[in-house]
Amino acid sequence: MIHEGKNLINLSKMLERFDHDRELVGEVMDVFVAETPERVRRLADAAKQGDMEQLVRLAHSLKGVCGTMHAEPLRELSYQVEMAARAGKAQVASELVPQVLIMLGDLSHYLETAAAGDLPPG
Repeated sequence: MIHEGKNLINLSKMLERFDHDRELVGEVMDVFVAETPERVRRLADAAKQGDMEQLVRLAHSLKGVCGTMHAEPLRELSYQVEMAARAGKAQVASELVPQVLIMLGDLSHYLETAAAGDLPPG
């Protein structure tokens, strides 16, 4: 499942949310990118161990960050993981986590590029 970065996040809405403060948006992107490897590791470990409580927390946190950044596809997928884990549906959650990890990596890669100057005008 390969995603075009521009389909993963609405940078115009993100800029609007942060009052067009390009420096702040760049910092938010940098933090997201820097935190991605640890997020990936923790999500993968929780899924592998079948730790539904941890998956709920991690997916909920990722959902919130994605909502703030207007990264709707990953926000929605994180929500699905959170709900499956809350319901104790370990099989469903563990099937969704690899999709989250791919999308998270794709978004992180795109944000590295966007933070280097691909932000829309505004």
